[in-house]
Amino acid sequence: MNYNHIPVIIPILATGYVFTVYLLLTLAQRGTKITRNKSWQQGIANSRTNLH
Repeated sequence: MNYNHIPVIIPILATGYVFTVYLLLTLAQRGTKITRNKSWQQGIANSRTNLH
């Protein structure tokens, strides 16, 4: 077996790991924004219906 490429593989794997974590954090942040926005809009709609 040839182990000359092992030092190259480590930074590639680390980059993939960091990119994956960044992607998951971005998706989680988007999900919380959408959830907050929907619940906020539903709260406004409920308060408007309660006024009538």
